[in-house]
Formats: sequence, C-alpha cells, structure tokens
Amino acid sequence: ALLNLRLLRILKFQRVLTDQSTLTKFQMALGMEERVVRPYQLQLARVVVTVFTLVSVSTGLIYTAEHEVNPEIPDYFTALYFGLTTLTTVGFGDIVPLTTEGRVVVAG
Repeated sequence: ALLNLRLLRILKFQRVLTDQSTLTKFQMALGMEERVVRPYQLQLARVVVTVFTLVSVSTGLIYTAEHEVNPEIPDYFTALYFGLTTLTTVGFGDIVPLTTEGRVVVAG
C-alpha cells in the first residue's frame, strides 16, 4: 500500500532547484556543461516538479484506497483522470470515492 510513496523521492530533486549555485554544482556532478539559468526558470521548474509530485502522489493514494472497492477506478489511468479532474475543477461527478480513505485523500 505504501509503495506509491516512492514517488516522493522526486521531492529530493527540489533541493537541487533551490538556487543557482546548487543547480550549478548538480550540473557539474553530472558532467553537464554549465548553462546560464535565470531565476524565473528555477521557479518554473520548482512549480512543475511540485505539481507533478502532487498529481502523482494523489493519484497513487486514490488508486490504492479505491481500486479494490470501487469498480469505477479499475486502473491507475482512471485514478489519474479522477485526480486531475478533482484538482483542476470541482470534478465531473462521474467517479466518486467510496471508502473513507479515498474521501480523506480527496478532501486533503
């Protein structure tokens, strides 16, 4: 059940995106050539990584909580659809969580 929490490893990547010097050290450690990265590019990268992490973890949690009980969430991609519609809108209402755990994930 907690295997989906492995996706939280991407949060370690957030540390690399904290400032210009940390990113430069990371690029040098990977053997990449040093590029000029503007502050707004680091901010945009942090936002993208944060949104990706939020969507991935919430999808994994809703799938883990609902796939055995809820016939409307048979696979991960349906859980991804449910998560995206719930995060970006009020939801369409075609899929609703049945378990208490699923409702906690959606409400949180």
